Amino acid sequence: MFMLAKIGNLEILKSRDYIFEPKLDGTRAMAIKEDGEIKLINRRGYDIRRRYPELNIESSLDCNRCMVDGEIIVYNSQGLPDFHLLQSRDLVDSTTDIKIRAELYPATYVIFDILEKDGEDLRSMPLLKRKEILHRVVREEGRIQIIPFTEDGEKLWEIVKKLNIEGVMAKKKDSPYKEGRHSYWLKIKYFKTVDAIIVGYTPGKGIRENTFGALLLALNSPRGLSFIGKVGTGFDDELSRYILSRVKKSNCPVVNPPEYEVVWVRPELVCEVQYLEVTKDLKLRAPSFKRLRFDKNPEDCTLENLDMPK
Repeated sequence: MFMLAKIGNLEILKSRDYIFEPKLDGTRAMAIKEDGEIKLINRRGYDIRRRYPELNIESSLDCNRCMVDGEIIVYNSQGLPDFHLLQSRDLVDSTTDIKIRAELYPATYVIFDILEKDGEDLRSMPLLKRKEILHRVVREEGRIQIIPFTEDGEKLWEIVKKLNIEGVMAKKKDSPYKEGRHSYWLKIKYFKTVDAIIVGYTPGKGIRENTFGALLLALNSPRGLSFIGKVGTGFDDELSRYILSRVKKSNCPVVNPPEYEVVWVRPELVCEVQYLEVTKDLKLRAPSFKRLRFDKNPEDCTLENLDMPK
């Protein structure tokens, strides 16, 4: 359903064949309007509309039926996307808690593409043509925005570095919208991150004795699930307790387990981890937990998504 990007490099920023957008740190979601109702579908195929009651998507789309692609984000007090605030929205499920956190940390839906309008399939059109249609269909109001773009990738990169945000998306001007991962779209990250599968944890000690010490991570490889290291920083008590409530103990699921004590769990939960580099034995160096990824499937977490050592 979703078009995904491959990893690009800084040389792409010089190209005139692409447009460039800021890479937003949020939750990818497809908004589908039909008969005045909105479905908000994430990458796992779930309708997450009820989680974001503050989004006035219905009145912002000037169409009877349409499908648009975008990112749900939460801005912090500096006006920058903040994944910690967004994650706090994902940790609650009751209607009351959702309403409270919607008021405390309201979300914004930033739209960057349109796939369909009133029965017309737009996916084969060039990207820039779809952008023109998008600007006619979407009324920016309240918490609905259209992402800005530029042809000057190098200038945008300097802004990204100054603001300390995630990176830049490079998209070919004439690209169609095609499901799956394609080189028409490239992501150039300011930080190295990877979506990894939680496969276990080490027992907690001291102030963490009621939760865990570190999470063990793995990625899919031709041999099976491959252990890529553990992460012990980046989560607070609320998140630690939530993770423990979601995992289920299991037998060792990885082909290359470490030699220390581990509580193994089913490989079902995905998280995003920032890291400095990958060692020669394919372990993460200096990893830091960023957030849970409820919108990602474990099957999508593969070794090819790592920035491998040269």
